[in-house]
Amino acid sequence: MALNNSSFLIVDGISYLVHPQPLAKITKPLADSHPIPAVVLTPGGAVSSVDKALRLIDQFASVDDVYSQSFSGTVVLQIIIGSDLGGFLAQFEASGRFSAVYHTAPSTSSNALPPGPYFLSQDSIHQAYRLYEDELDSFIFGVIPEDVLNPKKWYSVLHSLSPSGLWNNIAVPSRLYAKKNPEKPLAGSRMGIKDIFRLEGTRLTMMSRPWTELYGPDEKSAEYTKKLIELGAVIVGKTKMTSFASPEEPTDQWVDFHCPVNPRGDRYQSPSSSSSGAGTSLAGYDWLDFSIAGDSAGSVRAPAPCSGLFSLRPSFDSTSMKGIPLNSPIFDTVGQFGRSLDDLHYIVSHTFENIHRTYSGFPSRILYPREFYPLANAKQQALTEEFIGIFEDFLGIKRTPFSLVEEWEKNPPKEAHGMSLLKYTEKSAFWALCYDYYHSFDQFRHEYRAKFDKDAFVTSVVGFRWHIGKNVTAEEYETYLKELEVFREWFNEHIMGSDSKTLSNAILVMPYGEPNPEYRDDPSPPAVTFPTITEKFISPVLHAPQLVLPFAQMPYYSRISGRVEVRPIASTLIGAKGSDLMLINLATSAFKKASWATSIQTGRYMYPLANNTRNAGPVTANAPITYETKRNAIQKIHEELSMADQPRYSLGKMAQLLGHMFW
Repeated sequence: MALNNSSFLIVDGISYLVHPQPLAKITKPLADSHPIPAVVLTPGGAVSSVDKALRLIDQFASVDDVYSQSFSGTVVLQIIIGSDLGGFLAQFEASGRFSAVYHTAPSTSSNALPPGPYFLSQDSIHQAYRLYEDELDSFIFGVIPEDVLNPKKWYSVLHSLSPSGLWNNIAVPSRLYAKKNPEKPLAGSRMGIKDIFRLEGTRLTMMSRPWTELYGPDEKSAEYTKKLIELGAVIVGKTKMTSFASPEEPTDQWVDFHCPVNPRGDRYQSPSSSSSGAGTSLAGYDWLDFSIAGDSAGSVRAPAPCSGLFSLRPSFDSTSMKGIPLNSPIFDTVGQFGRSLDDLHYIVSHTFENIHRTYSGFPSRILYPREFYPLANAKQQALTEEFIGIFEDFLGIKRTPFSLVEEWEKNPPKEAHGMSLLKYTEKSAFWALCYDYYHSFDQFRHEYRAKFDKDAFVTSVVGFRWHIGKNVTAEEYETYLKELEVFREWFNEHIMGSDSKTLSNAILVMPYGEPNPEYRDDPSPPAVTFPTITEKFISPVLHAPQLVLPFAQMPYYSRISGRVEVRPIASTLIGAKGSDLMLINLATSAFKKASWATSIQTGRYMYPLANNTRNAGPVTANAPITYETKRNAIQKIHEELSMADQPRYSLGKMAQLLGHMFW
């Protein structure tokens, strides 16, 4: 793909990319060699007059962040075979409302471009991409498809810096180009994908300089990446992660690349590890709709509380992991972030295959494990009590306190041979994970040494886990897998399991996230091992979904900003395998009954301050606009255009309805 200086320009103070692919021709070439902004319209129906066309153009600013006022100075009329070309041209040219009027050669309606902002270059029409600067340093690079009409194929890295020269630009196309339909439910949704997802034509960096020295661009996309694109998603870039998706913390453990900036609070809090860029980008950028990541032992669940986002580690084996370098084939899943529960439900329901199960009610038990409660921080515990309380109120039940250790003692599996739960599972999860982690990169280490005659550099965190994995024998690994299977079967039988009516016969409440400040310039503690019975391993071992629900903001005095800031506080729900969507629906229903917000805003605060003790009160007029709301608004424009002969309401009424929205 050839991009040159003329491909980048500024209109109304906004930076743009002119996509190099010509989509259609105008009959009269431009007098100027430089690209100019224009709106493309198809006369007829809802655009049967200049006034109606102007009303439609006025709506573009309400629903599309790519459109700006200067696009309306020039209009391109797409002429459909059989339409009154001369009549339309005469109307628009005589109106005096446009500095220039162009038209295309007659074509069929099926070939017509969607209405919206474009650029004209010589005699061709090109898509307009707005350039946003990645000032949070969340992306490794931005990408654009070489063929916007068939984005399943090759992608190119966007080589463009912000006007300051400090940050990479990320390019996003107009939202008006895409129309959602049953085959393309994600049409136009802008997504960042974590660096573990291969994308044809771009590099997988693994955030490791030795990796980038060894491997070039990928020739195939990961299966999940291809699925997103086939469903209509717009991949805008690859988000940063820790090297080899390890649990590195900023800043001293990030060596080859620099850690993204967490937009919450004083902007100097840790975004946590692994899927850090996926979290910071969605928490910081309104122009991004979804952020796709992955989870082994906390890679999605840990960043969610830090960045103040809803997230789901789904049931194990919910979708294909082909084309993704795995830390562990027994733990790894794709994971999702969302700024609202509705958005999270939408992306999960449309991209995972093995979770679409019907249910007729919600679970009748709330499990409260005493191994994890009460929390050490009294304020966090008090907030958690409120959290559990809204589920007790919604379900009409009280929590069931219990002890995993005591229940094991009451009904010990025979395979444990009398050992306690903590002793039997002491090494099962972490040592098995490290074995997989080490051997998953055997080929990389071998190829790097063969090519460069030296060992590849890895950080102390990666090296610590690889050292453990290297020393686990194959026999020990099989023993650990058996121990995990025994624990999983015991848990499903005695603690929480599947249910034909509710999918899960209980929900398990589990903590996640730290209540105290975690400054990114604090020295990080050395890497350590973890027992199996911890918040990070329970759901992976059970193959169960875990839903992270940020619901409060805790104040702290920042030594960085010298003022009071707030940090997100979250709790989580775990259900039986396959109960993913039920968990999201349950949380949505309970939050709404309690008048708790189900949407989160970007920036310093998750929620407006001072609404209540949690600073997370009811959704107000200032609440964030969700992805689904944006898509529905744009869908109304497409419907108005396609149903012009039987309009449900006038364009003027639609403008009134949508005028308060977005951007």
